[in-house]
Amino acid sequence: RSRRRSRAWFEEIFDEDFLRTLPHITPELTTREVDFIEESLQPTPESEMLDIGCGPGRHAIELAARGYNVTGYDRSLPLLIRAADNAQQRGVQVNFVQSDFRELAYQERFDAAYCMHTTFGYFDDDSNRKMIVAINNGLKTGGRLLLDVANRDYAIKDLPARIWWEGDGCVVLEEVDFNYFTSRIITKRSVVFEDGRHLEQEISIRSYSLHELGKILHHAGFRVLEVSGHMAHRTRFFGNESRSLLLLAEKRPR
Repeated sequence: RSRRRSRAWFEEIFDEDFLRTLPHITPELTTREVDFIEESLQPTPESEMLDIGCGPGRHAIELAARGYNVTGYDRSLPLLIRAADNAQQRGVQVNFVQSDFRELAYQERFDAAYCMHTTFGYFDDDSNRKMIVAINNGLKTGGRLLLDVANRDYAIKDLPARIWWEGDGCVVLEEVDFNYFTSRIITKRSVVFEDGRHLEQEISIRSYSLHELGKILHHAGFRVLEVSGHMAHRTRFFGNESRSLLLLAEKRPR
């Protein structure tokens, strides 16, 4: 009798309950983030853009409202349903696709791609590398990729930590720690809903140092153009003072 494969955390967590735990994000923050994406990727009105791990569609919808052709890619159906609703409310057209990031099957279709808020790092090291290769295959030569990951050099200084916030009819507490063997940020999450329901979850995300990520991008056929540590300071990176690693890369000619 074959043992049922235990499901990875990212196969279970992104449901309707997860949407309720999202911290409130102001339209101003979304505007600033999309300004950064736009300035980095420099799309033209004809550009085909790919949002990898689009979730409820915040960035994809704002870019579509600015006139770009955007495909939003995510494995979670509940998040994509919310994204489609949000797009309809804004009166914009986004092509939402449900699939695993590791199985991006496009060939030289997109002019630009972006992967925000540590969506890169969910998988094991080998699958993370394959995902970057698949993104490279999906881009036209000269196409740009913006990658936003957790900076390992900041994480080891900052963790362990405890944070809590109020979601939509719930309170979320996260205990965040660092695993030095795997360079993964491990988050134990407790969610208490108004009706007394209680959820316990664990999230595991691979963090990278700049040299590691640069190597992965290079081997996948990219050239790194810019490194930023924060969206407020494009092209400025402050080593272990920068919480994020925002890498802008370009697909090299084969």
